[in-house]
Amino acid sequence: MNNILNRESSGLLAAGLVTWVLVAVLIRLAPRIGLLDRPNERSLHTKVTPRGGGIGLVIALLALTGWWLVSGRIDAALQNVLVVYLGVALFIAAVSLRDDFKSVGAGWRLLCHIGSAIVAVRFICPMQDVALPALGIFQLGWIGPAFTVVWIVGLTNVYNFMDGIDGIAGVQGVVAGLAWAAGGLWFGLPAVTLLGLALAGGCAGFLLHNWTPAKVFMGDVGSAFLGFCFAVLPLVALRELAWAGQTAGIAKVPGFALLVVWPFVGDGFFTFLQRLRKMEPVWKAHRSHLYQKLVRTGSTHAQVSVLYACWCIVCAATGLLWLVGARGTSIAAVTLPLFSLAGVYLLVVRRGKPMGSKNG
Repeated sequence: MNNILNRESSGLLAAGLVTWVLVAVLIRLAPRIGLLDRPNERSLHTKVTPRGGGIGLVIALLALTGWWLVSGRIDAALQNVLVVYLGVALFIAAVSLRDDFKSVGAGWRLLCHIGSAIVAVRFICPMQDVALPALGIFQLGWIGPAFTVVWIVGLTNVYNFMDGIDGIAGVQGVVAGLAWAAGGLWFGLPAVTLLGLALAGGCAGFLLHNWTPAKVFMGDVGSAFLGFCFAVLPLVALRELAWAGQTAGIAKVPGFALLVVWPFVGDGFFTFLQRLRKMEPVWKAHRSHLYQKLVRTGSTHAQVSVLYACWCIVCAATGLLWLVGARGTSIAAVTLPLFSLAGVYLLVVRRGKPMGSKNG
C-alpha cells in the first residue's frame, strides 16, 4: 500500500498544478471567447464571472490518465476499461461545454447522458450485487443494467444542479476523490487509486480559483463531467476487484459510491421530491436546493461550502470505514445519511424565509 501511495501521490500534485495553471489561463481567455456567466433571477451571485473552468479539470484528467496508459502503470487487462471511461466522460464534457456557450435543450442533454451511461454499462460493467448497511446483500439481476444507467444519469445531473455557489462542487470533488483513492489503496486497486487522486487534485487546483469570491465558475463542462466520473468510477472499481479476484468487497462498492457523494445526492434527491410534490417542472433551473436556501437566508457562500465540506468528510469517512469492514459501522452507514440530511433541512427551516440573493 505504501509503495502505491509513494509512487502515485505525484498524480494528486500534478492534477492540481495542471488544473490551476489551465484555469488561470482560461480566466483571461473567457471574456474573449464568450464564456461568461451573467447573473439572472435564479443566480446567487451578482457579478459577471468567467465560467467553463472545468475545462482545466477535463484536460488534467485526460492528460494524466493518458500518461498512465502509455507508461504501463495500468495493467493491460484494465486499459480498455479506462479508455471507455475517458471516452464517455470526454463526450459528456463536450456536450456540456457546448451548453456553456449556447444552451442545449434539456431533452438532448438527457439523451446524451443516457447514451453515455449505456455505453459505460455495456463496456465496463453494471452493478449487480448491492450491500445495504445492516440490511444485507440484494441481487439486482436483470434490473442491474437499468439501475446502473439511472444511477449514472442521476448523479451526472445532480452534480450539475448542486454547482451553484462558490466552492461547493470543488470541495465535494476533493473529498470524494480522496475517499476513492483511500479505498483503492486499501484493496490494492491502482486504477481506482490513480483516478481518485487525479480527480481530488484537479478539484483542489480549481478550488484555488473558485473559493469565494470566485474568479471563475466550473460551468456545466466541469460539473457534469465530475458527476459522470464519480458515477462511473464504481464500475471501474467493480471490474478491477473482479480482475484481482477480490469478490468480498464487490457488493459494498455501490453503497460506498453513494456515501462519498451523499451531501449532493441527499440534497438533490430531497429537492427533486419536493418539486415533484409541488408539481413544479423538475428539469428547469431553480433556487430550491437546501444549500441555495441557506445562502438566501443569510449564510455566505463560504459558510455553506464549509458546512457541506464537513458533511462530505463525515459521510465519506463513514463509508470508507464500512467498506473496509470496521466494526460498528454498518448502523452508522445507514443512519448517518438520513439524520444528517434531516439536520440540514431543519437548519433551513429554522433560518426561516429567504431574504434574497447573496453576492459571491
